[in-house]
Order: sequence, then C-alpha cells, then structure tokens
Amino acid sequence: MSPIDNRSKVQQRILEAAQANPKIVGCIDYGSTSEGRGDKWSDLDIALFIQDSELELFEKNWKQWASQFGNLLLAYIGGVGHPWAVYDATPLPLRVDFVFFPVSSLDKILKWPCSPISVEAMVLYDDTNGQIRSHVSQIVGQSLAPDDLAKAFEQVGGDFWYYLLRTHTKLIRGEHWAARHDFNFIITGNLLALLQIECDAVSRWRGSSASSGIEKVLSAGRLEQLNECIPGPGETDLKSALLRAASLGREVSENIAQKHSLDWPASLAKKVLETLGDEISR
Repeated sequence: MSPIDNRSKVQQRILEAAQANPKIVGCIDYGSTSEGRGDKWSDLDIALFIQDSELELFEKNWKQWASQFGNLLLAYIGGVGHPWAVYDATPLPLRVDFVFFPVSSLDKILKWPCSPISVEAMVLYDDTNGQIRSHVSQIVGQSLAPDDLAKAFEQVGGDFWYYLLRTHTKLIRGEHWAARHDFNFIITGNLLALLQIECDAVSRWRGSSASSGIEKVLSAGRLEQLNECIPGPGETDLKSALLRAASLGREVSENIAQKHSLDWPASLAKKVLETLGDEISR
C-alpha cells in the first residue's frame, strides 16, 4: 500500500468509517487543528464516542478497525493509556492519537483542556441529537490560563527547586544518567513554565507543554540565557548547566514575585546556588 499523501485524507477516511458504523455516535478532533494551530506536521487527535454496550468489544478490536485507513506502521497503547497509531504518509509518517469514550460520558467534554475556534472545527460527526455539539459549544474559545496564578507559580516554582536539589544529590552519588534525566525532563520543564509566567504567555497553560512555542514568546536575552542551560556531555558540563539553570530560575522567580506580589522560596534558592557554586569550584 502506497503512502497517503496528506493528513486530511486520513481524517476523512476516519470520519466516513465513523459515520458508517452504528456503534459510533460521535467523532471529535480535539487537537491542534480544531484550535486553528495545525499544519502538515501535526498529528491527528481523534476522540470517538461509542455506544456503552459496544465499547469493550470495539476497544478489543481497535487495531483491526484502524487498519482500514492506510498502511498501519505502528499501533499500540501508548504511555498515555490509550491507542496511538502511525500511518505511512507523506511528507512524514502520520501520527494519530485515538481515544474512545462511552456515550454516557459526554459530560467529560466540559472538562477537556481544549479551546476550539468553533463547534464545526471540533465536531466532525454528531449522532447524539446535538448533545456533543452542545457540550463543545461551551468550551469554544475558553481560557486555558491557570485558574489561580499564585498556585501555579507556587507549584512549578516549588518543583523547580525541589527537583534541582534531587538532581544534585544524584550527581553526588554518581548517578549521572538519572541526574541528566531529571534535568532534561523535570527541571527544564519547570524552568520553562516559570519563563511563561514571567512573560505572561500562559494563555494555553492547561492545554500544552511549557516548551510549546517558547522560542516565540521569550525575549532574545532570555532565550540566550535558556540556551546556555543546555548541558554538554560531561559531568562537569551538567553541573555547570545546573548552576546556570538555578541562576536563571532565581532571576525569573524574583521578577514574578515582585510583579505579582507573591511569595517564593528565596532563602532556599540562595542556599542552592551557594551549594552548586561550591561544588563546581572544587
């Protein structure tokens, strides 16, 4: 089977199959396309609402169902807990994120961290007498900013300093890969979230990772500081990157706290920076 030439064709095939299957009563695009952000590199995020009595059997045979839309290169239950698939396509193999819900759980839509540009952009198929469309209409254009900025700052700032200390202890123990993992996926993630708060770029806080589009919202100076936190391959490189990340995290946290009149663990930050500086100077 030859590669599919674009993602829209896959989506159309999924939609047609959903409309032809009496077990399926709704098909929703809950991803970037429904929010006006999709491009040819984006994946497809497809949610299906299925008759409650048919859901278990449908989930059991989902790979067979998914195979009708193209040459299926990969199909498995991803780490997120629901089906992921990859189809042979151009210009790049196409990722499709499937999730299946019983029709009795329609109210879950109201809690989704999505902000579609319109009902039509999100709802591909609705055979629930308009219930799906009604629920989606209530989240069109909704704010995805944090409900409470102070709590968001406390949480990501707290995680930043907590995990920074944990990473340092792993370096002391000689657990370099564990330290690098924490730095790359935890410390950097929280540092990016702090940078988002500092530059008031929190409109999609609940809907995407802190790294999404970060280059577009940071000043040139902040981006240069952030790039300097990328560690090299050696242990000393990681220690230096840890110190630079801590320094940037303190500077950003001070700015946020001053701007919004918020508390932050300044004493801990001072202690951590002193400790990291002493470690590097040895």
